[in-house]
Amino acid sequence: MELNGALNVKSLINLARYRLEHCDASPTKNASNKLDKTLDELLRKQEERERHSLYPKGTAEAPTSVPNRLQYREEDAGGNEGLSEIECNTGKFEPSLEEAIETNTQIDQSRLIDPQYSTGALYEFMPASRIKGMEDWIPESDHYKYYQTQADFPLKFEAETEFFYPENLNLYTYELGNCSEFKSPRKCLTGVLSHYLMDGASILPPLFLDIKQGDRVLDACAAPGGKSLVMLQTLFPDILVCNDIQESRINRIRKVMQEYLFDFKENWENNRVALSQCDARFLDVYESYDKILVDVPCTTDRHSLMENDNNIFKTTRIKERLRIPELQANILSNCLRLLKPGGSLVYSTCALSPVQNDGVVHMALQKVFNEHGITATVKDLSYLIRLFEDIFRFEQSKNMKYGQMVLPYLPANFGPMYFSKLTRNT
Repeated sequence: MELNGALNVKSLINLARYRLEHCDASPTKNASNKLDKTLDELLRKQEERERHSLYPKGTAEAPTSVPNRLQYREEDAGGNEGLSEIECNTGKFEPSLEEAIETNTQIDQSRLIDPQYSTGALYEFMPASRIKGMEDWIPESDHYKYYQTQADFPLKFEAETEFFYPENLNLYTYELGNCSEFKSPRKCLTGVLSHYLMDGASILPPLFLDIKQGDRVLDACAAPGGKSLVMLQTLFPDILVCNDIQESRINRIRKVMQEYLFDFKENWENNRVALSQCDARFLDVYESYDKILVDVPCTTDRHSLMENDNNIFKTTRIKERLRIPELQANILSNCLRLLKPGGSLVYSTCALSPVQNDGVVHMALQKVFNEHGITATVKDLSYLIRLFEDIFRFEQSKNMKYGQMVLPYLPANFGPMYFSKLTRNT
């Protein structure tokens, strides 16, 4: 594999661990200055692109910077008469541009999001002029008002302070601020592909699952198979069960395994890797697994943003979208039953929705206690994620109750990825 300057994730983690242990959790001054310069340069380039998009050649002379604060008169908020005066911290717009804004721009009140049911993270990773699905946001907010955060079940939190990086696992990324892309994988002498490309945030759920030698592991919603491959590369699982609901998805997992394990059919399949086709809500081999990865179907916000084909935010799919949290909670609660007492699972989504994230964890813990008397401990990973702060940007822990989230932003465009670790008590 050609690394082209990529860094080993293990080395970055060891550097962060050293800083946490010896430097009062603060980066060195030189590293901090280098990061500040990188961010300043990225923001400068982004501002320049925005300025040229607003003021193409041949129009009025562009200002030296892009206005970053607009002030609207309160009486103009309805947008009926347009905006008679727009002021910003760089002065007034040229008359031609002001006239265009007066003609075409209105304040769209329907885009305002109820903060009780949403997050500002969406705007941080994708500045938007229009949000897909916004026309359905109000009915969805009303639908989710049943979600209550008060716990009427036993709830215990425990800090996770130990992290072990598997020696056989090889993961690579570029340094913060370097948005270079890896080349496509190519076949090696053994016939397998050189490397597997995946969103950087996808490595965290299998890493925090903390698989040990001899563990019996379930990947409950395994397709397309990247996270399963990460867990296999540790060489720790005694058996890894890769489950998914459709035959086509199982075939996809099998194809990935064959592409990366040259002796998969002879030495891995039905020996250390088992493929299972079942709805994860109805798996019934209870108290059988030491570790479970529950990477549930979700709104996949990044994919939905970039792809229009059969987008989950289409108005024709609103009923399906409203049912997603219920589906996720049923999968998670059933997987808690599949765990051995003392076993652990990681629940993850690639959605920004607080209902699909913390909300589902809450609903599943409540459901599994009320129906089966099972309790669980929430593992607080807020200390461990500091080992990855040279790679990812994380949501502030105070904004979530049960888990952590990677937020995409310009210098590290990974995620979104939410993950919560639970250990079964009884």
